[in-house]
Amino acid sequence: MEYFTIGAAPELRRSIISNVDSTSEGIKCLDATTYSRVGIRGEKAEVFLVDQNLPVPHAPNHALISGGFLVLRLSHKEFWIIDTSNSKQAILANLELIALNTKGLYRLYCQHSHTMMFIEGSAVAKMFAKLCAVDMSESSFPTGTIAQTSVARTNAIVVRTESGSKEQFVLLSDIASAQYLWEAIEDAASEYH
Repeated sequence: MEYFTIGAAPELRRSIISNVDSTSEGIKCLDATTYSRVGIRGEKAEVFLVDQNLPVPHAPNHALISGGFLVLRLSHKEFWIIDTSNSKQAILANLELIALNTKGLYRLYCQHSHTMMFIEGSAVAKMFAKLCAVDMSESSFPTGTIAQTSVARTNAIVVRTESGSKEQFVLLSDIASAQYLWEAIEDAASEYH
């Protein structure tokens, strides 16, 4: 049986956000909704990632970065693999096909269902304090930590990918709220210039 996967056709992806790059002096936000990603869930998910030579975070709500991939562990049996460089579409498309044919493993459609934003700058944790109840400061929320929370009253997954003077976060949220969330982040970021 032949399968069609959105991972195999990156040229068909579109974002619904009207302005895909927003920069204030202290915070930069990039719409990465069209970047490749795939989710998997099941009893065999962790073994599957190891077999594919991908890093496996040690516990739920943790992430690892390796070779241009960000691997999120959202529960004991659920993982999302994100191409942060937007250059590994073929690898993820192949991974998606292998997952479809692996017993005890279920593909999750996070490419279709979620918007993705990369947010970086010196004041990102302070900006999140205005939009989110989770303390995103480096001391409370170190690199590799995931919060499944509410940002601007929208369910979201927030991952800290880098600490220090240039904080970096990945934010994933329901694609139906993409424009609203983008504007809320733009508004909050405008205070840090």
